[in-house]
Amino acid sequence: MNNSLFAIVSLTLFLLSTVFVRAFCTLASRYGLLDLPNARSTHREKVPRGGGVVFVLLWLIGLILSHRWQWISARELFVFLPSVAAISLLGFWDDCRSLPASVRFYIQMGIAVVTLYGVGDLSSFHLQHSAFYLGYAGYILGLLGLVWSTNVFNFMDGLDGFSACEALFVFSIGGLLFWWQGHPEIAGLAWMLTAGVLGFLMWNWPKAKVFMGDAGSYCLGFSIALFAIVGDSWYQIPISLWVILYSLFWFDATVTLIRRFIRKENISTPHLNHAFHRLYRAGYTATQILTGAIIINAVLAGATIFLYFNRAWIMYGVISTIVLLSILYLMIERIYPMAKINIVNAKTDD
Repeated sequence: MNNSLFAIVSLTLFLLSTVFVRAFCTLASRYGLLDLPNARSTHREKVPRGGGVVFVLLWLIGLILSHRWQWISARELFVFLPSVAAISLLGFWDDCRSLPASVRFYIQMGIAVVTLYGVGDLSSFHLQHSAFYLGYAGYILGLLGLVWSTNVFNFMDGLDGFSACEALFVFSIGGLLFWWQGHPEIAGLAWMLTAGVLGFLMWNWPKAKVFMGDAGSYCLGFSIALFAIVGDSWYQIPISLWVILYSLFWFDATVTLIRRFIRKENISTPHLNHAFHRLYRAGYTATQILTGAIIINAVLAGATIFLYFNRAWIMYGVISTIVLLSILYLMIERIYPMAKINIVNAKTDD
């Protein structure tokens, strides 16, 4: 990989993303692709949605150019390009015309199955130094990981700048893992996506002038899981490092889903139960919540870097991460209990 050319490409993607997202806002307003505020929204004005399609398209073009310039192989191109394009198209279709949850789920499963077929052997995963053999269970976990991560990101995309900042941390640090592992070509793919998301964030920072929509959130959630699986399966980067790096999102989404399931709520309906939702309802501004998330992600990023070079400590790091996030979650529960949100939901439904 030519480092100078790569830097130029990344800068170009950032600038193009910044310009085209602004143009997308104009087109979305003209054609009615708007997110309308309701009782469950964290915004009070009509905001263009689906802007994530800009950095998705730019990244797909970057993938094609990377193969043309021989930065990545045909194998890498055909694992990333068709799957990300398909999952993003599904998201954009849902942005334009809402699809039933069951239809989205089955299509996501189909895309994930085809993607994992291209990845190859998933019978084992690296938790620390050595591979942990799982047999066919590894394929099932890989399938569930892709689908769950896709939906986790979609669930958590509900506050100005929140998802874009999460993506910046995960893909920038994830790129470093590939770089240190001796695969700068895959690091380049992660960093090109980072550049596109950064351009989008210029317009998504509070107060947001555009939302990424399902097209962007599906792409980012799916890509995080795919990078993690490819990194482990092809390049022996422990998947547990990605578990730590991505934990702010998956922890909140998973705990909230489990609690809603226990309460026998319809888990496919929109809600305000996530920790960041409840902080917002408690009176914290989007900027304050985002600042807190950036601090937490900085800690998680630092831990991921430390554990990459000290792999004997990885499982201690995973446990410590879960303990830390559990404490923070319980603190938010005391500030604004989920039961209080359920009262608001009930009144809204009436």
